[in-house]
Amino acid sequence: MKPAAFKLLAGRENITEYAFGQKISTRSFCKHCGVHLFGAGHLAELGGDFVSINLNTLDDVDPLEVKVMYWDGRHDNWHAGPSDKPWRIAPLTPPGSAA
Repeated sequence: MKPAAFKLLAGRENITEYAFGQKISTRSFCKHCGVHLFGAGHLAELGGDFVSINLNTLDDVDPLEVKVMYWDGRHDNWHAGPSDKPWRIAPLTPPGSAA
């Protein structure tokens, strides 16, 4: 979702953040139990700034009723856009090998 649509209502003092890899995003975790709560970052291929939420941390949300959209980041296929079905998992070609 876009950051403007996200509002943390309470508990900021119970959250710790972690940035990894190329620091495209940060991940927020509960300081007490370690559960991943949400993440935020910027990825041009996804439209810029974003917030991603772990659905299991939301009250009154049934994950089975949430429409899921799939992106093919495994193959760096962002230009294909989202799909309502998972992308086929093709084998990754190791660097330096013939495709």
